[in-house]
Amino acid sequence: MDWRIAPIAEEHIAAFHALVDSVAREKRYLLFLEGPSLEDCTAFVKAGIGQGHVQLVALAQERLIGWCDILPIPRGSTRHVGVLGLGVLREFRGQGIGPALLEAAIDRARLSGMTRIQLDVREDNLPAIALYERFGFRREGLKRNAVRVDGEYGNVIFMALLFE
Repeated sequence: MDWRIAPIAEEHIAAFHALVDSVAREKRYLLFLEGPSLEDCTAFVKAGIGQGHVQLVALAQERLIGWCDILPIPRGSTRHVGVLGLGVLREFRGQGIGPALLEAAIDRARLSGMTRIQLDVREDNLPAIALYERFGFRREGLKRNAVRVDGEYGNVIFMALLFE
């Protein structure tokens, strides 16, 4: 199936909301278990567009199938740092969409002046960890019992990519 990467647009908000919620409800990949409200998603997307944040989506025949964002930390001493978010619909995983989104987002973050991208990833999310390491992210720490899903605790790895 053909797909393409594009900057997020206001017309994608409802589909983005559904996509984030779908991935979150799998309870395996994100640090939250359901997507934010449509109202919060709308505010998030519009603010990101207005501020020129790195927010990309993958589209297959205009269906939203993945996203990647790298959002700056707006405090003075950390404005060079971006926080990464990434997700792909289950039925589209393993087709190169995640790596393509990540590569495009990293390129745009670098061009925007960021020199550090950081993320949290669940320790049992081995495919994501391997992807991040392939792109040069390094493990910086472990947050023990940082998530709890269905009564089970899990660790979260803190990773970062530095541009030198």
